Amino acid sequence: MKGAGADRVHAALMLLAACLTALYWLIYFTSGATQARSDAIYLGFENSFPLADSWMALALVISACCLLRGDSRAVPWGICAGSAMVYLASMDLSFDLEQKVFGTAMNGKSVIEAAINLSCWILGPLTIVRFWRHPLRQV
Repeated sequence: MKGAGADRVHAALMLLAACLTALYWLIYFTSGATQARSDAIYLGFENSFPLADSWMALALVISACCLLRGDSRAVPWGICAGSAMVYLASMDLSFDLEQKVFGTAMNGKSVIEAAINLSCWILGPLTIVRFWRHPLRQV
């Protein structure tokens, strides 16, 4: 993807990811509907993510806004955001595999967990690589 149109699409994806992250936590803390399990181990692990997810979402929003303005600060913020996505998805996936969240009896909430991990594993590296090669990048 290259050019202004690609930048708008990428910015929209980053803003969508940030909004979905906020929505996930809103639902998690208000109704628990996004919680794949209710045991203390799972809840303790998940409850450690809001601050890190907030950092990721902030970096996504700043990068997207800068990208839409053609501001070179989109590059370092985008690389931060992409890296945060890969790191958080790695932590989550490691836990989910260790704790067998993706067992034979996957439910809708487990599917949401898998979709979050997959989307982070796609958008995170894509964002890093795209910004590393972006014309706004100052050498």
